Amino acid sequence: MKVLGIVAEYNPFHNGHLYHLEESKRISHSDFTVVVMSGNYVQRGEPAIVDKWTRTQMALESGADLVLELPLIYATSSAEFFAFGAISILHHSNIVDHLSFGSESGSIDLLSQIASFLFLESEHYKMKLKEYLSEGLPFPSARNKALISDMSDKNTSIPVEELSQVLSSPNNILAIEYLKALKRLNSPIKPFTIKRKGASYHSTQLDTLFASATGIRHALKNKDHSILYKTMPKKAADLFLEAIHLGKAPVYYDDFSFELQYLLRSMPMEEIKKIMEVDEGIENRINKAAMNHFYIKEIIESVKTKRYTMTRIQRTLLHILLQIYSEDFWELHRHGGPQYIRILGFRKSAAPLLKKLKINSKLPIISNVRRAYRDFSGLPKKMLEKEIQSTDIYSLHYPNLCQRKSGIEFSMPLIIINK
Repeated sequence: MKVLGIVAEYNPFHNGHLYHLEESKRISHSDFTVVVMSGNYVQRGEPAIVDKWTRTQMALESGADLVLELPLIYATSSAEFFAFGAISILHHSNIVDHLSFGSESGSIDLLSQIASFLFLESEHYKMKLKEYLSEGLPFPSARNKALISDMSDKNTSIPVEELSQVLSSPNNILAIEYLKALKRLNSPIKPFTIKRKGASYHSTQLDTLFASATGIRHALKNKDHSILYKTMPKKAADLFLEAIHLGKAPVYYDDFSFELQYLLRSMPMEEIKKIMEVDEGIENRINKAAMNHFYIKEIIESVKTKRYTMTRIQRTLLHILLQIYSEDFWELHRHGGPQYIRILGFRKSAAPLLKKLKINSKLPIISNVRRAYRDFSGLPKKMLEKEIQSTDIYSLHYPNLCQRKSGIEFSMPLIIINK
């Protein structure tokens, strides 16, 4: 049995994702495909545009066999920890043979070489990183400059311009982090990459078969539902439109402005400083911005500087909103990362894969949240509690008031496709 692993957000599932999924299955000759997917919040630091159960069904209807959830605390972290959390789940499932990911580069050798340099962190690299950070550069820029300096110092065959271009592309950065995580875990999973097609990650261009998720989300803000059938597989578009008609989508970050303002106005500053990614005085800029602006989008624009990127600020505000504390994150991370493997959905034809997962997994498996919540204790329960709480907050922003129920994690069944 050959098993392929994919890390995704599917926010939402579009034609580019379908291409990647089908091409990955073809190249790997896999019998089954396992997807580790972000839940109701994503790595760029905002709520997913449609809930995780709808996105799970999109993935299964499009060819995935099993969808596992990337826990909130990793799904909303920087690229390094997002990648580690996802790869840790695939690794500890003990069933995955190959890992496929998209990249702008398309060269596994080049990405692996860069990942090796970052994994080793030479003294020269650490010195240059400290130097660039002290100049006020944001961490991603400082890291890229330090890496270019380190690789140039060691006379690698990669031209500086090519290296700089690779490090400026979001999917390449994630790809490098996946490769680093495999090294850190000493994982036997064999990676390969597929060159990204169509619009770039941040592009809002829609006149292409492979529009980006960013472009689709942007079009939906203008109530252009026809874009779904131009940019997504029909079944995925049908599911999205159904969620819209039920009043469960779309969900936007600005909708959370009331809760964020309440927390910023009621939490003591010393408490806010304990939140994940609140450091270097960013809490003062956030507090000042919130005094003058109400909506999250306006706060982000006001706080954004050369040092604090938009994505970094989005994640920081989301951590405040969901009350994700640094101490909790590092406690979990020190104890190996994700504490369980949660199944969101599967195809009935994947029964042999589920059987193998239950026999081989090095982590407890959740197929019933209510039972897991009752039986878990310690760190696994703490991680699950945060998931339950964050979903209750997410559901408060369904467009239909009747859908804004609490305890959804306990009542939602597994998504099972009869194929």
